Amino acid sequence: MYHEIEGQLSIEPIIFDETELIALGHHYPYEEIESLEITSSQLFSPYGILTLRTQGRDVAIPFARSRKNKLDAALREFSRLREGGAEVSPGSAKSAEKPETPAGGDPYEEMKKLKELLDMDIITKEEFETKKKQLLDL
Repeated sequence: MYHEIEGQLSIEPIIFDETELIALGHHYPYEEIESLEITSSQLFSPYGILTLRTQGRDVAIPFARSRKNKLDAALREFSRLREGGAEVSPGSAKSAEKPETPAGGDPYEEMKKLKELLDMDIITKEEFETKKKQLLDL
């Protein structure tokens, strides 16, 4: 898993590395993170707050609100890996970028999910078109 949420002006980047979250000049190993959630993202504010709970304390990490979609994608992958009990590994982000259609799944629902991934810049236009052709049997 690797995601970098770029900083903006005085806001530092947030990096989801292979084994740790790097933010505000600190390294937080994944096994010590109790929870991660966006606790503030006001519509007209230029920044939001990601709250990290570790060792019984909350750490407020500001992020550029314009990068919220990338942060959401990183949080979804982080949660999926934690819930599934899977280890976070360097190649795991790649598998999340190319979702597979479940057997018997609705291709139109899968298209909606793919479009969301495209809009969040998680997959490329070429990957979207290739998967669309597969889903629609073109």
